[in-house]
Amino acid sequence: MNRDDIDHKNYTLISPETPLISNLSMIENIALIKEVHEFLSTQKAEKIAFEELKRLSLEEIAEKRLIACSPNEILYVMIIRALMMPQKSILLQTPYAIVNNLGDIKTILSNITQLEHIKDIMIIDVITNAHYYEGVTCSIVK
Repeated sequence: MNRDDIDHKNYTLISPETPLISNLSMIENIALIKEVHEFLSTQKAEKIAFEELKRLSLEEIAEKRLIACSPNEILYVMIIRALMMPQKSILLQTPYAIVNNLGDIKTILSNITQLEHIKDIMIIDVITNAHYYEGVTCSIVK
């Protein structure tokens, strides 16, 4: 897949340039999307966010701030947050800049299938990192 094949109007971007909000907890970062885009109350949005974290066995990070989370936990939260957006697709740009080690990327991408959201996830990365994504269900954009 090439970058020209991407519908730029209908995707949510996950990248180092779209970080989580550092003064919010992980659950607040996720819930904020539902509050803004669907006008849900904070309580309802946080309940949904907590359930998504729980599906990945990450409920213990719900009240943690950005600085208290590992890079992998941060990527999971970024993905959950992107899944809450109304767009149909997610672009994950240069994941190594978020997790610092692509050794866990297959596990992370496999685990997010437990969230039961139907969205295309495309990864934008350099061709030298393509071997890290072999066998994942996401499209690779070079």
